[in-house]
Amino acid sequence: MSPVSGCPTDLPRSPENIGFGSLVVARAWKFDGSPHWVVPGFYLGQDEFGHWLHQPAGSLVARPGTAHLAATNALCLIPHRGDWVATMYSDASEDFDVYIDLSSNVGWLQMKRDAWEINSIDLDLDVIRSRSKGTFLDDEDEFAEHALSMGYPQKLQDSVRDTSEQLLESVAENSPPFNHAHRESWLAKVAGLPTA
Repeated sequence: MSPVSGCPTDLPRSPENIGFGSLVVARAWKFDGSPHWVVPGFYLGQDEFGHWLHQPAGSLVARPGTAHLAATNALCLIPHRGDWVATMYSDASEDFDVYIDLSSNVGWLQMKRDAWEINSIDLDLDVIRSRSKGTFLDDEDEFAEHALSMGYPQKLQDSVRDTSEQLLESVAENSPPFNHAHRESWLAKVAGLPTA
């Protein structure tokens, strides 16, 4: 475990021998070691951008003190490189279209029964494309507060800011993998899941 986080450290960025349809639990932590959101999904495969998961409507989405059932289907992208995790929504009734969590320590951990965890440390900032509000950076106040209260190193703060600017540009320009055309190929694979 990291001295500043409950998140396991030095995990690989890619899982070995993971099969289509494998259960993958996305487990986020905060920098001070406290647990954050946990969301289950199912492995779809990988491409040049990263590993893709299907997170179905009705899934239990939980963190300490609160929980809800996911209202819509979503795709989760775990990039091969970069300090972020992206969720993309397929239902036009959902206001969020793209939701990217700026994160560190992104890595895979194999569990029992051929299941996996993808662990990460949530660093507050979110790049969002909303159907009603457009593309914007969210939770800057929370980032500034936690940078002080949790002691984010300056190098980490600078890196997160740089990454958020790059992602804002990519999402605003509708570049792959954040465009709908790219995600359609992954949504098509959902019907083949044993859980579908």
